[in-house]
Amino acid sequence: MSFNTMGYLIKDSFHGMRKDIKNTLISLGTMFATMLLIAVAYLVYVNENKLIDDTKDRSSNIVAYVDVNMSDEDAKKVGYEIENIVGVTSNTYRDKDYAINLAKSMNPIMVEGFSDEVLKTIYPAYFVITFDDVSLVDVIVNSISKQNGIEEITVNKYAAEKARDAEIYKAIAIVAVIYIVEFSIFLMMNTTKLMMFSKRKEISIMKYVGAKNNFIRAPFAIQGVFTGLVAVGLTMLLINFAYPAFIRSMTTLENGFSFISFDVLYQNLLIILVSIGIFIGMVGSTASMKRYLDV
Repeated sequence: MSFNTMGYLIKDSFHGMRKDIKNTLISLGTMFATMLLIAVAYLVYVNENKLIDDTKDRSSNIVAYVDVNMSDEDAKKVGYEIENIVGVTSNTYRDKDYAINLAKSMNPIMVEGFSDEVLKTIYPAYFVITFDDVSLVDVIVNSISKQNGIEEITVNKYAAEKARDAEIYKAIAIVAVIYIVEFSIFLMMNTTKLMMFSKRKEISIMKYVGAKNNFIRAPFAIQGVFTGLVAVGLTMLLINFAYPAFIRSMTTLENGFSFISFDVLYQNLLIILVSIGIFIGMVGSTASMKRYLDV
Protein backbone atom coordinates (compact mmCIF):
# COMPACT_ATOMS: atom_id res chain seq x y z
CA MET A 1 0.00 0.00 0.00
CA SER A 2 1.47 3.37 -1.05
CA PHE A 3 1.85 6.38 1.23
CA ASN A 4 -0.69 8.26 -0.89
CA THR A 5 -3.25 5.50 -0.41
CA MET A 6 -2.57 5.33 3.32
CA GLY A 7 -2.87 9.11 3.57
CA TYR A 8 -6.20 9.00 1.75
CA LEU A 9 -7.54 6.27 4.06
CA ILE A 10 -6.51 8.15 7.20
CA LYS A 11 -8.03 11.36 5.86
CA ASP A 12 -11.24 9.51 4.97
CA SER A 13 -11.45 7.91 8.41
CA PHE A 14 -11.21 11.27 10.19
CA HIS A 15 -13.72 12.77 7.77
CA GLY A 16 -16.09 9.92 8.63
CA MET A 17 -15.67 10.56 12.35
CA ARG A 18 -16.41 14.27 11.99
CA LYS A 19 -19.41 13.54 9.78
CA ASP A 20 -20.93 11.06 12.26
CA ILE A 21 -19.83 12.70 15.51
CA LYS A 22 -22.63 11.11 17.56
CA ASN A 23 -21.58 7.51 16.87
CA THR A 24 -17.93 8.52 17.18
CA LEU A 25 -18.58 9.79 20.71
CA ILE A 26 -20.53 6.63 21.51
CA SER A 27 -17.57 4.54 20.34
CA LEU A 28 -15.16 6.65 22.36
CA GLY A 29 -17.33 6.38 25.48
CA THR A 30 -17.57 2.62 25.05
CA MET A 31 -13.82 2.27 24.61
CA PHE A 32 -13.06 4.57 27.55
CA ALA A 33 -15.35 2.61 29.87
CA THR A 34 -13.76 -0.63 28.63
CA MET A 35 -10.19 0.59 29.12
CA LEU A 36 -11.03 1.91 32.58
CA LEU A 37 -12.59 -1.37 33.68
CA ILE A 38 -9.64 -3.35 32.30
CA ALA A 39 -7.20 -1.01 34.07
CA VAL A 40 -9.04 -1.48 37.37
CA ALA A 41 -9.09 -5.26 36.88
CA TYR A 42 -5.35 -5.23 36.16
CA LEU A 43 -4.60 -3.13 39.26
CA VAL A 44 -6.67 -5.51 41.36
CA TYR A 45 -4.84 -8.49 39.86
CA VAL A 46 -1.29 -7.23 40.43
CA ASN A 47 -2.00 -5.98 43.95
CA GLU A 48 -3.72 -9.21 44.96
CA ASN A 49 -0.72 -11.06 43.53
CA LYS A 50 1.56 -8.91 45.71
CA LEU A 51 -0.69 -9.57 48.68
CA ILE A 52 -0.23 -13.30 48.17
CA ASP A 53 3.55 -12.89 48.02
CA ASP A 54 3.59 -10.62 51.07
CA THR A 55 1.53 -13.05 53.11
CA LYS A 56 3.58 -16.13 52.26
CA ASP A 57 5.73 -15.58 55.33
CA ARG A 58 2.85 -14.64 57.59
CA SER A 59 0.70 -17.53 56.39
CA SER A 60 3.17 -19.69 58.32
CA ASN A 61 1.43 -18.23 61.37
CA ILE A 62 4.44 -17.76 63.68
CA VAL A 63 7.03 -14.99 63.52
CA ALA A 64 9.72 -14.87 66.22
CA TYR A 65 11.69 -11.62 66.55
CA VAL A 66 15.33 -11.75 67.63
CA ASP A 67 17.07 -9.40 70.08
CA VAL A 68 18.47 -6.50 68.00
CA ASN A 69 21.82 -6.88 69.74
CA MET A 70 22.24 -10.52 68.73
CA SER A 71 24.63 -11.29 65.87
CA ASP A 72 23.59 -13.23 62.78
CA GLU A 73 25.79 -16.15 63.82
CA ASP A 74 24.17 -16.44 67.27
CA ALA A 75 20.70 -15.95 65.79
CA LYS A 76 21.24 -18.77 63.31
CA LYS A 77 22.23 -21.07 66.19
CA VAL A 78 18.89 -20.28 67.79
CA GLY A 79 17.29 -21.08 64.45
CA TYR A 80 18.74 -24.59 64.52
CA GLU A 81 17.15 -25.12 67.94
CA ILE A 82 13.77 -23.90 66.65
CA GLU A 83 13.90 -26.33 63.72
CA ASN A 84 14.12 -29.23 66.18
CA ILE A 85 10.96 -28.23 68.06
CA VAL A 86 8.19 -30.81 67.66
CA GLY A 87 5.57 -29.63 65.17
CA VAL A 88 7.82 -27.21 63.24
CA THR A 89 7.96 -28.04 59.53
CA SER A 90 10.29 -25.25 58.39
CA ASN A 91 12.12 -22.22 59.72
CA THR A 92 13.35 -19.28 57.62
CA TYR A 93 15.74 -16.63 58.94
CA ARG A 94 15.19 -13.02 57.86
CA ASP A 95 18.16 -10.80 58.72
CA LYS A 96 18.05 -7.10 59.63
CA ASP A 97 18.68 -5.97 56.06
CA TYR A 98 15.63 -7.90 54.91
CA ALA A 99 13.53 -6.39 57.73
CA ILE A 100 14.69 -2.86 56.87
CA ASN A 101 13.99 -3.29 53.14
CA LEU A 102 10.54 -4.69 53.96
CA ALA A 103 9.81 -1.63 56.12
CA LYS A 104 10.94 0.65 53.27
CA SER A 105 8.62 -1.09 50.79
CA MET A 106 5.67 -0.92 53.17
CA ASN A 107 6.06 2.71 54.20
CA PRO A 108 9.18 4.76 53.35
CA ILE A 109 8.26 7.27 56.05
CA MET A 110 9.03 4.60 58.67
CA VAL A 111 12.74 4.69 57.79
CA GLU A 112 13.11 8.24 56.52
CA GLY A 113 15.94 10.22 58.10
CA PHE A 114 17.64 7.22 59.73
CA SER A 115 21.01 5.78 58.75
CA ASP A 116 21.39 2.04 58.16
CA GLU A 117 23.33 1.73 61.40
CA VAL A 118 20.48 3.28 63.39
CA LEU A 119 17.85 1.23 61.56
CA LYS A 120 19.67 -1.97 62.52
CA THR A 121 19.12 -1.04 66.17
CA ILE A 122 15.39 -0.52 65.50
CA TYR A 123 14.40 -3.36 63.17
CA PRO A 124 15.31 -6.81 64.46
CA ALA A 125 15.95 -9.95 62.47
CA TYR A 126 13.27 -12.61 62.76
CA PHE A 127 12.34 -16.22 62.08
CA VAL A 128 9.36 -17.36 60.04
CA ILE A 129 8.14 -20.72 61.35
CA THR A 130 5.71 -22.99 59.51
CA PHE A 131 3.75 -25.93 60.87
CA ASP A 132 1.05 -28.35 59.77
CA ASP A 133 -0.92 -28.99 62.94
CA VAL A 134 -2.77 -25.94 64.29
CA SER A 135 -3.33 -27.72 67.61
CA LEU A 136 0.41 -27.53 68.25
CA VAL A 137 0.63 -23.73 67.95
CA ASP A 138 0.62 -23.08 71.70
CA VAL A 139 3.23 -25.78 72.31
CA ILE A 140 5.48 -24.42 69.56
CA VAL A 141 5.13 -20.82 70.78
CA ASN A 142 5.94 -21.89 74.33
CA SER A 143 9.06 -23.75 73.16
CA ILE A 144 10.23 -20.83 71.02
CA SER A 145 9.78 -18.36 73.90
CA LYS A 146 12.28 -20.38 75.94
CA GLN A 147 15.04 -19.87 73.37
CA ASN A 148 17.74 -17.32 74.20
CA GLY A 149 17.50 -14.08 72.24
CA ILE A 150 13.82 -14.33 71.27
CA GLU A 151 12.22 -11.00 72.22
CA GLU A 152 8.72 -11.26 70.75
CA ILE A 153 6.49 -13.82 69.08
CA THR A 154 3.47 -13.11 66.93
CA VAL A 155 0.91 -15.62 65.73
CA ASN A 156 -1.16 -14.88 62.64
CA LYS A 157 -3.88 -17.40 61.92
CA TYR A 158 -5.61 -15.42 59.21
CA ALA A 159 -2.93 -14.67 56.61
CA ALA A 160 -3.45 -17.98 54.81
CA GLU A 161 -7.16 -17.27 54.51
CA LYS A 162 -6.31 -13.76 53.24
CA ALA A 163 -4.06 -15.25 50.57
CA ARG A 164 -6.84 -17.62 49.48
CA ASP A 165 -9.21 -14.67 49.16
CA ALA A 166 -6.60 -12.89 47.04
CA GLU A 167 -6.46 -15.88 44.68
CA ILE A 168 -10.24 -15.65 44.25
CA TYR A 169 -10.05 -11.92 43.48
CA LYS A 170 -7.32 -12.60 40.91
CA ALA A 171 -9.49 -15.16 39.16
CA ILE A 172 -12.46 -12.76 39.19
CA ALA A 173 -10.28 -10.02 37.65
CA ILE A 174 -9.18 -12.32 34.82
CA VAL A 175 -12.73 -13.45 34.04
CA ALA A 176 -13.95 -9.86 34.24
CA VAL A 177 -11.40 -8.72 31.63
CA ILE A 178 -12.51 -11.49 29.23
CA TYR A 179 -16.18 -10.54 29.52
CA ILE A 180 -15.42 -6.82 29.33
CA VAL A 181 -13.49 -7.29 26.07
CA GLU A 182 -16.27 -9.45 24.57
CA PHE A 183 -18.96 -6.96 25.57
CA SER A 184 -16.95 -4.02 24.25
CA ILE A 185 -16.44 -5.73 20.87
CA PHE A 186 -20.20 -6.34 20.71
CA LEU A 187 -20.93 -2.66 21.39
CA MET A 188 -18.32 -1.50 18.89
CA MET A 189 -19.80 -3.81 16.24
CA ASN A 190 -23.27 -2.36 16.77
CA THR A 191 -21.92 1.19 16.64
CA THR A 192 -20.07 0.38 13.42
CA LYS A 193 -23.26 -1.04 11.94
CA LEU A 194 -24.93 2.33 12.50
CA MET A 195 -22.03 4.13 10.84
CA MET A 196 -22.05 1.65 7.95
CA PHE A 197 -25.81 2.09 7.50
CA SER A 198 -25.40 5.84 7.15
CA LYS A 199 -22.73 5.28 4.46
CA ARG A 200 -24.39 2.33 2.69
CA LYS A 201 -24.92 4.25 -0.56
CA GLU A 202 -21.30 5.39 -0.66
CA ILE A 203 -20.14 1.83 -0.04
CA SER A 204 -22.37 0.50 -2.82
CA ILE A 205 -20.92 3.02 -5.27
CA MET A 206 -17.35 2.13 -4.22
CA LYS A 207 -18.09 -1.57 -4.74
CA TYR A 208 -19.55 -0.96 -8.21
CA VAL A 209 -16.46 0.97 -9.32
CA GLY A 210 -14.22 -1.90 -8.20
CA ALA A 211 -13.05 -0.97 -4.69
CA LYS A 212 -11.67 -3.92 -2.75
CA ASN A 213 -13.26 -4.95 0.54
CA ASN A 214 -10.08 -4.22 2.49
CA PHE A 215 -9.97 -0.73 1.00
CA ILE A 216 -13.49 -0.10 2.29
CA ARG A 217 -12.76 -1.65 5.67
CA ALA A 218 -9.56 0.31 6.25
CA PRO A 219 -11.08 3.69 7.26
CA PHE A 220 -13.32 1.98 9.81
CA ALA A 221 -10.39 0.02 11.20
CA ILE A 222 -8.36 3.24 11.48
CA GLN A 223 -11.26 4.88 13.27
CA GLY A 224 -11.44 1.97 15.70
CA VAL A 225 -7.70 2.06 16.41
CA PHE A 226 -7.71 5.84 16.86
CA THR A 227 -10.71 5.65 19.20
CA GLY A 228 -8.98 2.93 21.19
CA LEU A 229 -5.76 4.94 21.55
CA VAL A 230 -7.63 8.08 22.64
CA ALA A 231 -9.54 6.00 25.20
CA VAL A 232 -6.23 4.56 26.48
CA GLY A 233 -4.80 8.06 26.87
CA LEU A 234 -7.83 9.26 28.84
CA THR A 235 -7.74 6.13 31.02
CA MET A 236 -4.04 6.47 31.83
CA LEU A 237 -4.57 10.14 32.70
CA LEU A 238 -7.43 9.31 35.06
CA ILE A 239 -5.63 6.38 36.69
CA ASN A 240 -2.51 8.51 37.14
CA PHE A 241 -4.46 10.78 39.50
CA ALA A 242 -7.02 8.37 40.96
CA TYR A 243 -4.78 5.40 41.83
CA PRO A 244 -2.25 7.28 44.04
CA ALA A 245 -5.16 9.03 45.77
CA PHE A 246 -6.76 5.64 46.40
CA ILE A 247 -3.50 4.29 47.84
CA ARG A 248 -3.24 7.24 50.23
CA SER A 249 -6.82 6.73 51.40
CA MET A 250 -6.20 3.02 52.05
CA THR A 251 -2.91 3.40 53.94
CA THR A 252 -4.54 3.17 57.35
CA LEU A 253 -6.93 0.40 56.32
CA GLU A 254 -4.51 -2.25 55.03
CA ASN A 255 -2.53 -3.55 57.99
CA GLY A 256 1.01 -4.28 56.92
CA PHE A 257 0.21 -4.26 53.21
CA SER A 258 1.56 -1.74 50.72
CA PHE A 259 0.04 -1.21 47.27
CA ILE A 260 2.30 -1.27 44.23
CA SER A 261 3.32 2.21 43.08
CA PHE A 262 1.79 3.45 39.82
CA ASP A 263 5.29 4.29 38.56
CA VAL A 264 6.08 0.58 38.69
CA LEU A 265 2.85 -0.41 36.94
CA TYR A 266 2.72 2.36 34.34
CA GLN A 267 4.64 0.71 31.50
CA ASN A 268 2.98 -2.72 31.72
CA LEU A 269 -0.48 -1.20 32.08
CA LEU A 270 0.10 1.04 29.06
CA ILE A 271 1.26 -1.89 26.91
CA ILE A 272 -1.76 -3.98 27.95
CA LEU A 273 -4.29 -1.21 27.31
CA VAL A 274 -2.79 -0.22 23.96
CA SER A 275 -2.76 -3.85 22.79
CA ILE A 276 -6.33 -4.50 23.88
CA GLY A 277 -7.51 -1.10 22.62
CA ILE A 278 -6.08 -1.72 19.13
CA PHE A 279 -7.52 -5.24 19.09
CA ILE A 280 -11.01 -4.15 20.13
CA GLY A 281 -10.91 -1.15 17.81
CA MET A 282 -9.98 -3.19 14.74
CA VAL A 283 -12.15 -6.24 15.41
CA GLY A 284 -15.15 -4.30 16.66
CA SER A 285 -15.03 -1.90 13.72
CA THR A 286 -14.67 -4.48 10.95
CA ALA A 287 -16.31 -7.71 12.14
CA SER A 288 -19.86 -6.60 11.31
CA MET A 289 -19.19 -5.20 7.83
CA LYS A 290 -19.78 -8.31 5.71
CA ARG A 291 -23.46 -7.56 5.17
CA TYR A 292 -22.69 -4.17 3.65
CA LEU A 293 -19.81 -5.41 1.51
CA ASP A 294 -21.90 -8.09 -0.20
CA VAL A 295 -23.24 -5.87 -2.96
